[in-house]
Amino acid sequence: MAKKFLFLLVLFLFLIIGILIGFFSPIFFDPLHIAGGVLSTTKQCPYHYINSARCEPDLINSKKEYVGLQAALLKYIAKEKKNGTVTQVAVYFRDLENGPSIDLNDQLEFTPASLLKLPLMMSYYKKAEDDPSLLDEKITIPTNMQVMAQEVQPEQTAKLGGTYTINDLINLMIVQSDNVSWTALLEYLEKNYPNDDFVATLNYLGIIDPTLSTNGQMITVESYAAIFRLLYNSSYLNIPMSNQALKLLSQSDFDAGIVGGLPSGIEVAHKFGEREAGSDQQLHDCGIVYYQPDPYILCVMTRGKNISNLAPVIQSISQQVYNEVQSRT
Repeated sequence: MAKKFLFLLVLFLFLIIGILIGFFSPIFFDPLHIAGGVLSTTKQCPYHYINSARCEPDLINSKKEYVGLQAALLKYIAKEKKNGTVTQVAVYFRDLENGPSIDLNDQLEFTPASLLKLPLMMSYYKKAEDDPSLLDEKITIPTNMQVMAQEVQPEQTAKLGGTYTINDLINLMIVQSDNVSWTALLEYLEKNYPNDDFVATLNYLGIIDPTLSTNGQMITVESYAAIFRLLYNSSYLNIPMSNQALKLLSQSDFDAGIVGGLPSGIEVAHKFGEREAGSDQQLHDCGIVYYQPDPYILCVMTRGKNISNLAPVIQSISQQVYNEVQSRT
């Protein structure tokens, strides 16, 4: 009788231990564990601006499509067109956590203008992956260099006749959107890398036809937004260079577009472009909004007769998108 009781006791203990192991093993032994209803990892990615899944993949919950937001944006754009505020607006939005997107008027073409400064930076960073010393090389800007005028005047610019490192010129070109730095960097690249220059980067990115003249170059909202996905997922540049590019874009001092529609304190890695040519005036702003826990890409391109009317439209679209994303969390 005692042996039978002892046997049953041992069997019962093994049963309890098995239940406990089954309950706690996903937490202690599985590299993925449940946190707040979302499967995630405990490992922290050391690169702040790129997709953390590039350091360690995460599993995430699926979300509904942004059907309501798309309808609201279409209604808003139609109203602003009727009021004469704008003549054309294109919007691309993508939730970077699981992919739902909105693509409005993606067939419309716009002049890229200063948006091309981003792929020029990427050209230099791509070369710096193999030769980091390239960014420390110095360029003396010719005193007679022809520079395109800017409607949105930068607070800081490179000076004609001045000498700067390539890295300093890239910083001015992206943060200040400085045309002097842009022209100097473009001429240096074309002179020193005639067989592997800016055209090669544009060909790879597929955003415009680089064989066309400046006046003939056109871009769509979706094709340009794709550049930010390449950077976020470090699919073109390596991880450190992608992170550095987005970090620099987050320091842009242009706050009249996407940033103007957001609460203060939210980082945005973005690039704007503007063009004034008579009645065809354009303003664009595209980038990554680092809203947590749902960062997203937003790209807005606008055309109208008065460029001063275009920034508020971009701000309003940015605010509507943010409100929708924020309401879901």
